[in-house]
Amino acid sequence: MNKILLSLILLSTVSVAHAEDTIEDGRMWLTLSHDYHINERWRLNLHLQPRWRQEGHEFDQILYRPGLYYKVSPNLSLGVGYAYILTHLTSGGNTHEQRLWEDVIYQTNLTEEIRFLSRSRLEQRHLEGRADVSHRFRQTVRFSIPTQLVGGLSAVFYDEYFLNMNDASWGVHRGFDQNRAFVGVNYLFNKHANMDVGYLNQYVNRPTTDVENHVLAITINTQF
Repeated sequence: MNKILLSLILLSTVSVAHAEDTIEDGRMWLTLSHDYHINERWRLNLHLQPRWRQEGHEFDQILYRPGLYYKVSPNLSLGVGYAYILTHLTSGGNTHEQRLWEDVIYQTNLTEEIRFLSRSRLEQRHLEGRADVSHRFRQTVRFSIPTQLVGGLSAVFYDEYFLNMNDASWGVHRGFDQNRAFVGVNYLFNKHANMDVGYLNQYVNRPTTDVENHVLAITINTQF
């Protein structure tokens, strides 16, 4: 298990090609995610994520994202939803972004220990005050491996790649948008609640100077 985890950590460090000049910042993201199971096939997900910048001292964004999922099989789920993102600009004022999105989620056990999840997402992004829509593709792969340290504790690695599919007048450029690589742990409290805690590296591609954020990421998942 240690060799597998080391390989995943090394992958996270080489997943993004860094530009010569980047702006770096320490950040904190707190994610609250709740699944309400309507029946065996359908579930409603409510997702709330406030974010802070400047080493966690300044409010950056808040994201609200409800979604509806249908379980096609034990391994495959399809989802659709809406997202609202409020961003507080460093120059003052706020922006308001709205999205529609569609998910394809596949999860399985690669071995008796390694749990694998793939999420493919399409987004249709609209910024208030602008007429054109940005289309973006996001691909996530996630691995979790139980540890022998504490019962219910698993090592977690995931990587998410973002690709803009078109140009938009509000600063979106077609091509690679950003990459997020996470290394941390998941603790299972009980069948209704678990939590991810770890380090997330967010590398954002910009036309001039790229951005690299070092994020303390905490995710609390509940379900009923």
